[in-house]
Order: sequence, then C-alpha cells, then structure tokens
Amino acid sequence: MTVYLCRDAERLANGPDLAALAGWLAEREPRAEVRMAPGPCDHPERWLEGEGTRAERPVLAVCAADGARSELQARARRLGFDPVAVEIVDLGAASALAHDRAAATRGARAQLAAALARSRAYRAGQPESTKPVLTWDREVSRRSLFTLPPIRWDVVPAIRDEACAAGRGCRVCATACPHGALAFAGGRMTLGKPQCTGCGACVSACPVGAVELPGASLVQVEAQLDALLAREARDGSPAGILFLCHASAPSLARLPRPAAPYPVDWMPVELPCLGMVTPGWVLQCLAGGAAAVGMLACRSEDCRFGRRETIAGRLAYCRDVLRALGAPGDAVRFADVTDERALLEALARPLAAAAAPDGAAHLDLQPDRGALAQALGGLARRHGGAPAPTLDHAESPLGVVTLAPGCTACGACALACPTGALALEHAGADLSLSFDGARCTACGVCAPVCPEKVVRLDRRTDLAALARGRQALHRDHVVRCEKCGGPVATRALLERFRTILGGDPALATISRYCEACRGSIL
Repeated sequence: MTVYLCRDAERLANGPDLAALAGWLAEREPRAEVRMAPGPCDHPERWLEGEGTRAERPVLAVCAADGARSELQARARRLGFDPVAVEIVDLGAASALAHDRAAATRGARAQLAAALARSRAYRAGQPESTKPVLTWDREVSRRSLFTLPPIRWDVVPAIRDEACAAGRGCRVCATACPHGALAFAGGRMTLGKPQCTGCGACVSACPVGAVELPGASLVQVEAQLDALLAREARDGSPAGILFLCHASAPSLARLPRPAAPYPVDWMPVELPCLGMVTPGWVLQCLAGGAAAVGMLACRSEDCRFGRRETIAGRLAYCRDVLRALGAPGDAVRFADVTDERALLEALARPLAAAAAPDGAAHLDLQPDRGALAQALGGLARRHGGAPAPTLDHAESPLGVVTLAPGCTACGACALACPTGALALEHAGADLSLSFDGARCTACGVCAPVCPEKVVRLDRRTDLAALARGRQALHRDHVVRCEKCGGPVATRALLERFRTILGGDPALATISRYCEACRGSIL
C-alpha cells in the first residue's frame, strides 16, 4: 500500500505538517510506503504512472479535491488500477475545518487512518457492479477531450442472491429505492441499471446486508468510522462526524478558515449520497464516541436520492430520541451547501453540556445485528434519561410486533421474517412464537403473511422492550397423533378448525390423527 502526500498542501492556510504526517504514518503503518508527491495535484493520477502493482490500493492525499472523481477514476482504470480502490483524502478540507496547523495535522492524520482502514476493508466488485454512462453532458477538462472516451463507468449496487431475503417476501430495498430501479422478477431481486443513480439507499436499508456497493460498502464505512472515532488519531480531542456526499464535498475546502476552534474536530465522511445515512448510523456514532454528528446536503438538483423530506425525518427522529434519553438534540446538525453562513453556524455552534462519551466502540451498521439497540442503551445510561422512553415515529428504524387474539402458531410470520426477530421455538410438544425487538428493522414483511391477520407492526422505539430481549408473544402445545405419535396441529389451530367446521364429523378425525394417518383411517 502506498500513500502519496501532495507537497502543495503545506502552502494551504493552516495546511498540515507533512513531515509530521509522514512520520506518524511510518510509525503506524510500517508496511505502507509514504511518498511526497510534487504538486500541483489537479491530476493526481499522474503519480500512479509507472507504478504497476506496487501501488495496488493507493491513497492519494491531495490539497484540493475538485470533484472530478469520475475523471480520476477513468484515468486510474487506464493505468491498470481498480479505480474504486483508489482512496482520495482531501487535505484542503481538513485545513478548512481547522483553526491552526496543529488542528489541520490532527484532522489529516485521522482522515489518513480512515482511508487506510477503508482500503483494507475494500472488496472488489463484480462486472455487474458497473454501468456505462455517456459524459457529453458533464463538464470535463480540456485534456480529457483528447485522451478519454465520452464514457465513464459508474459503480452501482450488486445483490448477493445467497443472502437476499426477497424469496421470503422482503421488499425493503425496492421500497427504499427512490427511482424504481429494484424489482422482484424471476424469483430474485433485480437491479435496473439505467434507473439506478448509485445513491446507496438500498445498501443501508437491506435488513440482511445482501446489497453491496463497492467503494461504499457497509464494512468500509464501519472501518472508516471506527478509525475516525479512535482517540489516538486525534490526541483525545472530541470528534464530530460530518456526513456528506460526493457532490457537496468540494464546498468544504472553500470555507473560510475559522478564527477560533470549532467545538469538535469535524471529520468528513464522504458517501455517494446522504440517502445512505440511517438513524442507526447517527446514533451509533454518538454512542461510539462522537460528540456530534452533522449532515451536509448538496443542491437539490445534484441529489442522487431526491428525497430531502426523508433525510429531514431521519434527523428529526434522532433528535427526538436523544431528547427522550436526556441527551442534547443539538448533537445532530444539518446544513446545506447553498447556505454557507448556515453551514458555518452549524459547525461552530457550541455543544450543550453533556456527559462525555465512554470511548470509541466498534460500529456494526448491518441492521439485523442489534447494534442500534446496544447504542440506545449506552446513550440512556450515559445521559441518565427516562428509564423506558417509547417513541412512535415514521422514521424509526426499529419496530415492535404485537399479536391480537387468534394466533395459531403456524409460524408463517417467523418464516418470512428476514432478520430472525420473530422465531418459532420448539421444546418437546410445547412451542412459542417469540420476538426480539433489537433485531426488528420494521420491514413489515410479517404482517401481510399472517393467515389470521393478528400480527401488527408499529414503527416504535421502545427501550424497555429492547432491554427485555427476546420475549414470547404466544405459547401453545402441539397435539400428537393417537396412532403414530406424530404432530397433528397446535391446540389453537384445532380450536380454529372447530370454529370453522362446527359439528362436522370429520373434525374428530382431524383433531386426533396426523395427515398421514388420516388417509388409512378414512
């Protein structure tokens, strides 16, 4: 692995100390080669010319990332590199968010640690993860007109069929897609590449982690956030995670340098789109060591997701949860690139007094593993909020399943549940239908498949239910066949048969014998 540091970065106002960065990298990453690259870095891919496989996953620390990511990736592809594996660190943004050189060096150090962590977590995509796009309608450099074809290869999600729960009725990714690019056809979930913008909303929405987006996979984002929240990269300074998209990233480097330190070290986390960021991500960051989390939106016409109201709803949910837990809701902030004054105010606004984070913890962004429930419990303990707050909210990433009278323990809901939140558990002739709220993503697959229509799902965050863990919703007993001892049906199901059949003589046979033995008796 090779890290390239642009020499021109030291000329920036509050530019980082490159010698200190190189020394820190040599100590932290002894197997990584650190090179001082000559400026200007308007075409950093030139640093890779002649490198071959020695720099298979390079990290390019540039003094200005001007947003021409697709052009850089196209040139890296021509040089024989996997373009998505090339990590770009914007030292200009780190300098713009710092009030002095020491802070800029600290921020650049954390960003480099995060880029290296992302690189190690990267898994190359398959051919189905790309789509060709004509670029005549996009602004490109004069050099590109003569050296590159008018086609770029955009990264799009790919679905791992072996992990996908669409066969059990799950349609979460299709519902999350704002462009109708996902549909169930031919027994599997399929992606329509022409409609896909690569926003990544399906990646973070999938309850079982079956959707992958090379360059922005869940494991890469986890690794990046873990590195940014690690205290050693920031000398113990409080961190703020600033989520932003590729389109809004260049605006950071253009910000005027702050005259005084910001209340936290803001750490940019660049994603394809803010549509990827779930409430679970935000709350896990706060529980895992971040003092604040911000979101920087691009211009509406540039947004790949196109649902600003959904992003606003997610932020509102996070603030409501924090207040219910006794934490300051202002720890979650939002700004727009079209309003620089509001952005600066959001970055500089002092944080309300709050308990210090316990320290960094590993983030787990896959929704079905219960990490969000653990994060909420940690926040509640830290801030001493209400012992059992309950919040009903349209953007709650958690759900609560309840049963009306009439459950027959058929298990249809448990079979359909993609995360295992619902489970049908057997213990001899006894069985129970149980629910674990920590694993429920409120996907809604369970209710429609219930033949008795007694399953209800509410988008609700209930800390008391989460703390209790798995609980039985319904208990029943399996009646055994009088002839062979095999299972006949649950008592509740037989009672349902009695209601339907009334005095039908066949009821006696159905109630006493299994399906195999009924034929020989009749």
